[in-house]
Amino acid sequence: MYDLHSFIELILFGQKEKQEALNKILQLERQLDAKQKLEMEIEELKGNLQVMKHLGDDAAVQNQIKEMNEKLEQKVDEMSDLEDLNKTLVRKERESNDELQEARKELIAVLFLSCSCYFVRWACTL
Repeated sequence: MYDLHSFIELILFGQKEKQEALNKILQLERQLDAKQKLEMEIEELKGNLQVMKHLGDDAAVQNQIKEMNEKLEQKVDEMSDLEDLNKTLVRKERESNDELQEARKELIAVLFLSCSCYFVRWACTL
């Protein structure tokens, strides 16, 4: 039979899971902000590359184009890494949410059983 101690443990577990889920949501939001910043930087680099290509074919311009291409590749790699991390965080958030739902179900079951036991005891005293 469930007792008050297990009931309190379930409540604390649910609170911990809720806080972890909130932390993961905040982390996802930060990742989204970083991804959007990278996307803007990539678009800016692409625009700058287009401008540089129209400036001419001398060695200095070609060097700048090469450097910009390298930066662009680096930013694209960073974005790919962020997307991978984001997918991992989303998966973990879903798993955490599933665990939280299970804890809620257990808590509801405990509350129901506790209330039922108290009701039965009360009814027997009548």
